[in-house]
Amino acid sequence: MMEAILSIEERVSALEKQLRESRQETDYYKRIAQDTGRRRLRDIHELSRLIVEQNAAQEEKSRLEAKLRDAKKMEAIATLAGGIAHEFNNALFTLFGSIELMQMDIPSQGILKKYTETMKKASYRMSNLTNKLLAYAQGGKYQAKPISLSDYIGETLPFLTPMTENSIRIETDLPRDLPDIMADLTQLQLVLSAVLTNASEAIEGEGRIRISVKEDNVDEDYVRRNPDARAGRCVRLTVEDDGKGMDLETQQRIFEPFFTTKFQGRGLDMAAVYGIIRNHDGWITIDSEEGKGTTIHIYIPVVNLQGDKDVAPPIEIHTGRGTILVIEDEKSVMEITRQMLQRMGFRTLEAATGRDGLASIEISGSDIKLVILDIGLPDMKGGNVFSKIKKRHPDMKVLLCSGYSIDGPVQEILNEGAHGFLQKPFSFNTLSAKLQNLLANG
Repeated sequence: MMEAILSIEERVSALEKQLRESRQETDYYKRIAQDTGRRRLRDIHELSRLIVEQNAAQEEKSRLEAKLRDAKKMEAIATLAGGIAHEFNNALFTLFGSIELMQMDIPSQGILKKYTETMKKASYRMSNLTNKLLAYAQGGKYQAKPISLSDYIGETLPFLTPMTENSIRIETDLPRDLPDIMADLTQLQLVLSAVLTNASEAIEGEGRIRISVKEDNVDEDYVRRNPDARAGRCVRLTVEDDGKGMDLETQQRIFEPFFTTKFQGRGLDMAAVYGIIRNHDGWITIDSEEGKGTTIHIYIPVVNLQGDKDVAPPIEIHTGRGTILVIEDEKSVMEITRQMLQRMGFRTLEAATGRDGLASIEISGSDIKLVILDIGLPDMKGGNVFSKIKKRHPDMKVLLCSGYSIDGPVQEILNEGAHGFLQKPFSFNTLSAKLQNLLANG
């Protein structure tokens, strides 16, 4: 998003320079027209041309300035949303982990089991909310892989159409010969669900929703008119409905978190769509007219990759031995993580700061099988802690942990050699499977 803001600012600056030069040229011709009678007609024509160009440049400048204001507003909201989601995920991990540990100590049948299952389902719903906030904040691409968008929509649509009324007809155009895109399947399903729900809620009574996919080749001229876009080949998903349509204000605000209308009742879904698509290096455009319906275009760049798609291995509970160091400043998160690890058979060492964690490694380095490192520590950045661990103990395995998602600082540390990542809130089984994978070879 910051790149888009800088691009718009550069274009506004260029237009301001163009306007200054054009005005200087206009003043020049005005003087010539006044001083030379026989050239007056030609000068008047030239003056008219310059005035038309000035007006066009001024309109373009005003349009880009409006886009710049919107982009900065969305950036500020995204930063706030990401921070809120991070804090929620820390709290949710404590809640979710406590429920799972409680369930291990109660009978598999009975009222307590029923209550804890209800609590667990509520925690899942809260986790879904924070995932939408993170998606809006452009932190939602967890496990991206090459996919055929047409195939994915064809496979997923039967599970989503029950959300629409029987009176709404759904049409599709999903050609199979399109290039792959790089996408996270879970996040892409959220996009499809949100856009389809938005279209369905805009239709009263009978109506039609058309879903189509095609390949586009975006040129530089298009990018100049649409600062969010990127030049090159992309796959375009189009969702059209013949519902109520949207006024201009709604179109401008539809991707803001918690903005709703009486027929767009999900205040985070479309905001999440915006963040997810931006995080996939894509962009969205909307064409809508009140009383005639809405068309949403979603563009995602193609990927030139070959080979089979990954298949996730089945999750198994891992039990192990040895010492794991947990570097985590949240006391409640530390407590739950410690209990989970001890249930699996591990001994734990605990550190609330980066410096304490590094000191523990110097004292017990040879005994530590793995470090679980939270990247949001109060005294040091997670990347700095990892760099020091890697320098002194290059073979030590480090598992990153954060309430934020994999993009940004987490990805940078993974690129430097960290061995894995867990996003809070994670379950007992997820932690167990991750440790099984990392410690399988000793």
